[in-house]
Formats: sequence, structure tokens, C-alpha cells
Amino acid sequence: MPDIRSQVESFIAYKQGVGIQMTSSASALRQFARYAEEASHTGPINVDIAVAWATHGFAHNKGYEIRRYEMARHAAEYASVFDDSLPRLPVGLLGKFDNRIQPYIFTEEDMALLMLGARCHQHSDPMFTLSNEFYLGLLFATGMRPSEPLTLCDSDFNAGAPTLLIRNSKSKDRIIPVSESTASQIARYMERRDALLRRRRTDRMILASRQGEPLNLPSAQSAFNGYKHILLGRGEIWRRRPPRLYDARHTFTCRTILRWHEGGENINACLPLLATYLGHATITETYWYLTGTPELMEIACASFGEMVLGEVSSDEIE
Repeated sequence: MPDIRSQVESFIAYKQGVGIQMTSSASALRQFARYAEEASHTGPINVDIAVAWATHGFAHNKGYEIRRYEMARHAAEYASVFDDSLPRLPVGLLGKFDNRIQPYIFTEEDMALLMLGARCHQHSDPMFTLSNEFYLGLLFATGMRPSEPLTLCDSDFNAGAPTLLIRNSKSKDRIIPVSESTASQIARYMERRDALLRRRRTDRMILASRQGEPLNLPSAQSAFNGYKHILLGRGEIWRRRPPRLYDARHTFTCRTILRWHEGGENINACLPLLATYLGHATITETYWYLTGTPELMEIACASFGEMVLGEVSSDEIE
């Protein structure tokens, strides 16, 4: 009969072996193993020791306790796959915990309305409205993190390639290709920016705000919060919560998968390319963005159906 430490180490090795980074979770699970040893617990993970560890200590909020219990439960669940005599812990015993925020996937109409809202947003500085409209369009077109366009310098844009150099994002640089239409919009924005500022800029931040100062994330977020309600003008109510700037990245990822599917591409083979483009260290980070939209669920169901039918046909042939 395994003890908790061996269960925990086996679970951590498995998760890391499939490319999932478990820095904080691995540390917490090893704390669980030490807690069990100090409590003189023998044998595998069970409900009593999992609940005791999850609720141990003072001033923990409910979410913290639920998260710890679920970590212990997942380790126990993994061990029980190989030995069905091991205890299985009930799901949600301490409550339901969902740390995933459901993204808002923008439609093409949403994107057009938001960019129109940015253009019409009342502000004393025309540079501010121009930059916010362009900033939003760049997020939709490239799937960059909201902070990344704000670090771009003029020299980071290579119109001939065309590419953008994103510097020091998550401690590394990367070059991303952009479409010809996106490149032309970048060049057009830079021309209009220089005309409004009445001077030619030399290797400064691409996105300018008031008096030519760089646009910053709090200002861009505040502006977005001011005009995102334009989407409600169609009688729509928010699905679970209002949209965020970061949802443009989720939207880009989902739309890319749909476009590959429609073009007959091998999606599994293309996913590492998407992960590199997005600046992800592992492909598992990219999976996080593949929200279960109706369109993607339809693709998944169709693929599963083809797989099942293929297996049935193979069995019939045999």
C-alpha cells in the first residue's frame, strides 16, 4: 500500500512529464506529504487527511481550503488509476472551486463596434482616441498580450518582412509575422500619429498618447471600460461577465483554430506553431485559450465522431 509521499511524487512526475509546470502546486503537495508524516498518518491519501490538511492553519479563506483539498484529490485520483483498491475522494467536498474565468469571445461585429466606440470616444486629445482604436485593432489582429503592443518601438516594426519584434515579454523576445493588411494599418497609423504630433518620431514607442507620451495599460484599460458597453446597445446582456482586453487574445486563438479547420489543416500539428507565436513556453499554456465555444465544440465532436466511426469500420473489417 503506497504512502502519501510516493503518491504525491508519482503525480508530480506524471504532470511534469506531459509538460505541465507545477512549481507552486508541487510545493504545496510536498507540504501535504510532510503534514501527513508529522501527523503520523500511514497509508494512502484518504478523505480525513486531505480535509485535515486543507483546513489546517488560521485565516485561510474558503477558496484556499477548496483548492488544497482538490490538489490532494487529484493526486489520489491519479494513484487510483493504477490501483483501484486505493481511496477515491469525493469531488467538491469542501465546495466548488473554479479558478478559470470564462473568456468573452468577440464576434466580428463585436470587434467592429468596439473599434468604432474607441474612435468615437470623447476625449480632448485626438492622439489618445487614434491610439486606442489602433491598439484595439492590433490586439484583435495579432493576439498579443495587452501589455505587449505598448512596449513596441518604431524600429520593432519591419514593414518589409512584415514582422513585429516583441521584447522581453515573459523574460524573452520573439518575432511574430503580421499580415500585409495589418502591416499597412501599422504604417498608416504611424503616419497619422506623426502628422498629429507635427514631428517625425525616431525610434520611440509606436503607441502614443497625450502630447506624444507613450500609451500605458491603465489608460488603455480605462478607455476600454468606457466604451465596451457599446456592445449592450443591441439588447445583449453580458455572458457571465463583461469582456476584458485580454479576451482579444482568447478570441484570436479560437479564430485561428477555426480558420485552420476550415482550411483542412492538421490542427494538432499546427498547435506548436501557435504556441510559439503566442509566446508560450509549453503547448499546455495554449490549451488554456481553447475555450469551449460552440464552434470549437462542433469541431471536437466531429473529430471524435470520425475517430469512433473509423474504429468501428476497422473492427468490422477484421
